[in-house]
Amino acid sequence: MLRYTIRRVLWGLLVIFAVTLSVFVLFGPVLRSTANVNPARLYAGKNAQADEIAQVEETLGLDKPYYEQYAISVRRLIFGPSDEEIERLCPSGNDCDELIGHLGRSFEKQRSVDSLIWSRVGVTFSLAAVAAVMWLTISIPVGVLSAVRPRSIFDRVTIVTILIAQSLPVYYFGLLALYFLTFKFHIFPQGGYEDFAWSDPWPWLSHLILPGFTLALAFIAIYTRLVRGSMLDALGDDYIRTARAKGAGEGRTIVRHALRNALLPIVTIFGLDMGILLGGAILTEATFGLQGIGTLSIDAASSLDVPLTSGTVLFAAIMIVVANILVDLAYAFIDPRIRLT
Repeated sequence: MLRYTIRRVLWGLLVIFAVTLSVFVLFGPVLRSTANVNPARLYAGKNAQADEIAQVEETLGLDKPYYEQYAISVRRLIFGPSDEEIERLCPSGNDCDELIGHLGRSFEKQRSVDSLIWSRVGVTFSLAAVAAVMWLTISIPVGVLSAVRPRSIFDRVTIVTILIAQSLPVYYFGLLALYFLTFKFHIFPQGGYEDFAWSDPWPWLSHLILPGFTLALAFIAIYTRLVRGSMLDALGDDYIRTARAKGAGEGRTIVRHALRNALLPIVTIFGLDMGILLGGAILTEATFGLQGIGTLSIDAASSLDVPLTSGTVLFAAIMIVVANILVDLAYAFIDPRIRLT
């Protein structure tokens, strides 16, 4: 198990290294050659003179060859900002983490990309967690019941409902939900976000129920179909017939045997989906006015803030890699027949 974990972590680091190279090429040479975007001009401002732009290029190291620029960005990602950057941007030594970080410094906001992402990650994580609880709580029981009673009225109604849920765009359902449940009947608050408090978690939850269910709707449809298909395959296997022949109860056969094996593909796609959502649920956050990583990436892209845009992309990629590693490690606990070496 330990050897497998180390191997998976090393592969994950290799993937992250490949992602950093891709992000650098996309937001460096490709952006400058195809879109004629000069990051130094963006940093210096619209009315900057040629000598000011040249000074910014020298300060940011943009006048160096691309391989040196990439080496500087990788070094900053691993070890943090250099002494020269700290001395230039944070001479007093106070609040340096707010000014310069591992992912660089935002051109527009003049803050470290790290601090901007971490200031939004709580909103995105809360939204993803609430949505995940909703879609798992609904999709797994519904998928199991549909598989246990195939071609029944419940199964047919479930399939029709799934098709409708998959056909509704997130923003369309979100706007309808906002109009009827917020503005017309005043059941839920009008968007925004409240920090979580153990003494009274309801304000936090009330602001996330509607966007969480909106985000979970499409996942409910997908996961219900996956659970139903996996359960149908599992219920037709020989070990299920053997368990029934030995006198095992129907509930025990379904939950302890069939469902446990049917959950393997669910765990795989759940890890990927959570990794993607932690990178920002863009449409849902924009619809409900949640200031998460998704809206942060939209603002960064619309203002051509290169460090912030590349930083949010890299953060999303890291979340996906971490989720994949956790999924692989979870396999051994779900199905003991899997042996990790």
